Amino acid sequence: MTLVARPTMYALCLLAGTVLTVAAALLHPNLSGDGAAQLTMIAACDSWRAVHWAFLFGFALSLTGLVGVGERHVGTAGESATRAAATVGAFTYSVWTVIVAFMVGTGWMLARTYALSEPGLTATRAVFLYDMIHPFGLAAQRLAGFALGITTYLCGWGVLRGRLLPRPLAWLGLASGLVGMALAAVFPEASKVDQAAFVLPVLWQGALGVTLLARRPGGAA
Repeated sequence: MTLVARPTMYALCLLAGTVLTVAAALLHPNLSGDGAAQLTMIAACDSWRAVHWAFLFGFALSLTGLVGVGERHVGTAGESATRAAATVGAFTYSVWTVIVAFMVGTGWMLARTYALSEPGLTATRAVFLYDMIHPFGLAAQRLAGFALGITTYLCGWGVLRGRLLPRPLAWLGLASGLVGMALAAVFPEASKVDQAAFVLPVLWQGALGVTLLARRPGGAA
């Protein structure tokens, strides 16, 4: 792979991962109510599995892009921070995968079981299992939001120290990371505000991908 193609691939991965994650978040139904109500909503959502697979594929692409940011900063003052960001990012997306994989697999099967069963023991068991396991997934999601804030802060710090990319982008990364960490730390995992911890860091990764594309070797300055 040429020196030009490799940074382009990483930047495209970062941008594509952001697009998939944002699209999936926008299409995700707003689950509310008790376990039975949520299972009913899941079973009625024809795009449920596609939305969650978009999340999972987006995670893999975003992490690949973060690795590329670290490679881009090799030999600069930002090398250590961007490499640390990729390491914490691997933890972040692994933890975030817990809730998404549960919802695309077990959550979907429980919803279908509940929707297709006559009222009785089978439907009751489906709701019971969902109510017991879903809080675990939400706890993992909250941890992922906090870790994503750390990842974004470290990456922003590396960009600032490396001086290869615009300083305003770096400062936005630092601010986005701090906001993400604060929201995940303060608000409980079942809160919609806690979910907002992902918004600025994910959008910042997209902006980073666009900037890397514009400043790739052989591209625009």
